[in-house]
Amino acid sequence: MKKITALLILALVIALLSACSGGADSPSGTNGQGTSAPDTYKPGDTASNTDADTAAITNGETAVPGGNETEPEQVKGSDGLDIRNYGDMCEVRDIGTFTGTELVIPSHVDGVPVTHIEEDAISNDTMKSLYIPWTVTSIGEDAVSESKNLETVTFSEGLIGIGLGSFGGCPKLKTVTLPSTLERVGQSGFTACTGLTEVTLNGNADVNKSAFEGCTALQKVTFADKSGRPYLLMSSAFEGDAALTEITLTEGLDTIGSFCFSGCSSLGAVYLPASLTKIEANAFAGVGSLKIFYAGSEEQWQKITAANGNEALQNAEITYDYKY
Repeated sequence: MKKITALLILALVIALLSACSGGADSPSGTNGQGTSAPDTYKPGDTASNTDADTAAITNGETAVPGGNETEPEQVKGSDGLDIRNYGDMCEVRDIGTFTGTELVIPSHVDGVPVTHIEEDAISNDTMKSLYIPWTVTSIGEDAVSESKNLETVTFSEGLIGIGLGSFGGCPKLKTVTLPSTLERVGQSGFTACTGLTEVTLNGNADVNKSAFEGCTALQKVTFADKSGRPYLLMSSAFEGDAALTEITLTEGLDTIGSFCFSGCSSLGAVYLPASLTKIEANAFAGVGSLKIFYAGSEEQWQKITAANGNEALQNAEITYDYKY
């Protein structure tokens, strides 16, 4: 009798445990939508779609790109935009019926974060200002290019990548302040923005080939990050920027690419980090009288490898051990 009673109790315990764990393998709260983007989603070369890059919704609270503890208020976007909702993220696909002058990208659609602006998505001739919210991590190829009347762009912390030609050929864009979370400016990202006068990068972002080439009114460029995070300055990044008079490059930079400042005939003050080890061919070709403020010692300066076509460096006035 005792054996039968023990068996009955054991069976009851197993049944109770099975009932408690029965739904563990079934997704909940998805409304029939998967948690990953479909095969048709291609964010391009501007950002990887990792958990760190994409804001996630949990119990009504949003994980903020860039690690901020306080979530900004959700941003209501402009009407008419064509935005696709994938269930766990959204992307702006087209300008849609928008015809206004102030374009605001929404941070969320039905509670789902907008994380990407698709290639060729919002280029238009009526837009004068553009606001990009903190949820957007990547901007696709030619997304805003050739917007002839665009004057101002507000970039929020959280942006990681600016794609190939994203803002190229926007002649009325005056100043650009890029967030500390930015990791890369794609090839020709701002090329031929002929009205651009000042650029500030608050993070040590890679500046790809021809990123600011042909910005003929550009006068000042500042890398403001003091963290020392490694970054790249690739070939022709500022080539032909004849009005450029000052550039500040901070610790983390190892190489200045070929033709990087070629044709920057007005370039006078250059602030260079002690981390610099190589200056490629013609990086300073066509540059006149230089004043270099170098963070390292004279001994360190002598160890930097400078290729041909950089005669401006040989005749430069150099201040060593400069403190930023």
